[in-house]
Amino acid sequence: MVNVDVADIRLRCETKPDLFSPKGLDTGSRLLLETIIKQGTQYQCVLDWGCGWGAIGLILASQFTNAKVVAVDSDIAAIAATKENVAINKLTNLEVIASHGFSEISDFKFDLIASNPPTHRGREVVDAMIQQSYDHLDVDGVLAIVVEARLKPWVARQMKLVFGNYKIAKRGPKHVVLIAKKSE
Repeated sequence: MVNVDVADIRLRCETKPDLFSPKGLDTGSRLLLETIIKQGTQYQCVLDWGCGWGAIGLILASQFTNAKVVAVDSDIAAIAATKENVAINKLTNLEVIASHGFSEISDFKFDLIASNPPTHRGREVVDAMIQQSYDHLDVDGVLAIVVEARLKPWVARQMKLVFGNYKIAKRGPKHVVLIAKKSE
């Protein structure tokens, strides 16, 4: 069990050695969450894409208690861990779905998609994620992702290509949070 503390939110979570960041919340995801929370926007339908053991979705469900939060991952172990953490923390507004991208949630539209994307799986995976996110955001919805600073140039180019915009919302020592907004 690990403690996850972000802003005024404190959760207890079970992690798994074979999932990303098994010893607790990684610095990139922390930067992403702090940035989203600090902006003060109230979201109604939120997606944690590539949830791992659930850190991003769990914190966002705790922050946006009136929102529907969906966490997806294609890894069955990640889905099981996230479901366990939803139960441990007694969250009722977080739905966990096994899905490769949007394959099992194609009917959903979100006003926030948040992710610490699997950049280790290659540029094509992240580029496709950005494109698919655009297609599943409501107008004025935002994609918020965190990547290592060294990857910012190509990720920012892809966000600009797909969304027509992006901004650097926050820089950390090793990571950068990029946000793109879908407009009409």
